[in-house]
Amino acid sequence: MKSLPRPTRRGLLVLVAGALLVVVGAASGFTDVVRAGIFVLVLALLAFLIAVAARTGRVDVTRHGPPERLSVGDEGQITLGVKARRAGWIETTLEEPHTFTRDGVARWPLSQVQGGRAAYDVTARHRGSFTSGPARLVASDPFGLFETSLEQGRASTWLVRAHTVSLETPQTVAQGDGDDTVISAHATHAGRPGASIREYVQGDDLRTVHWPATAHRGELMVRQFDPPAQPRIHVVVLGNVPRPGTNESWEWLISAAASVCTELENHNLATLATVGEREYDNHDDILDALARAGESLPDRLTIEESPTLLFLHTSADHFPAAPHHSPAFAWVGGASAEHGANELTRLGWDAVAISPYDSIAESLYPAMSGGDLR
Repeated sequence: MKSLPRPTRRGLLVLVAGALLVVVGAASGFTDVVRAGIFVLVLALLAFLIAVAARTGRVDVTRHGPPERLSVGDEGQITLGVKARRAGWIETTLEEPHTFTRDGVARWPLSQVQGGRAAYDVTARHRGSFTSGPARLVASDPFGLFETSLEQGRASTWLVRAHTVSLETPQTVAQGDGDDTVISAHATHAGRPGASIREYVQGDDLRTVHWPATAHRGELMVRQFDPPAQPRIHVVVLGNVPRPGTNESWEWLISAAASVCTELENHNLATLATVGEREYDNHDDILDALARAGESLPDRLTIEESPTLLFLHTSADHFPAAPHHSPAFAWVGGASAEHGANELTRLGWDAVAISPYDSIAESLYPAMSGGDLR
């Protein structure tokens, strides 16, 4: 649906001035002043009609840009393909609003768009969701009193994932040789192994023969021991910082959580991540959720019995208790981080306060590779 032209700041001043001249002239009996006011209002009406006529211009706009998922620091170029369907008869500007910068708008005079192509550069300065478009045609009357805007096409969205660092966890730790670490606890089978029955194969240890099943089936049957499923490592991210990129401590925690999840994925270790109000077990979904993290908080969170890594910003409205029988490490950032770490320690966590200037790899090394946090 076409929208009517809207007055510019200059247009509002002209309308107010014309109305005042008419009112003051009529009240004081000066007909020349009234005529001047009417002339100004007629001029404004003419400008309005010209702006209405300017809406006849039409273009088709297509957008091409970098991949939909970016990393912090990535640079790219967004290109608009512009094809005029109907030319307007006054100068028109093509605008593309975007959120890669504050109040970001790229502008080109439509008559100067060469070869039907317009482009602008963008940089992913911090994680989050960013949009470009929809493009719009903006035209104004020759006096600059009214402006008309018509959207063209749709908006596009890009997701910038959190920066990750290499944790360089030793392979021996990933195989379970570490001392009370999250990875070694995960790699060690929990509980007692189960067993199933199968037919005897030459080379099987005769001590594993299951005699009752052998008597029942009339052929040698052996026990096959099946290790239980490994417990998933639980990564929990809690905080209430709605705007990505605005709080350094929160960004440190998000980056650390993304680095941990990537390290666990590299070791093929099952991970469950709680980010905000939802849980994720797919690595890509986890990274996407961390890119948006901070928009919501669960009303209450209970940590299940599993090796757990907690990344908590002090903007969170509650501190969860640690699991009783599993490794539980926590990193706390934000205002009063030391107080938050002490509170989590009281709740059973091996907790440490961080600053945004700490090394992520060094801060996470004790939990990932053995030793104490402090």
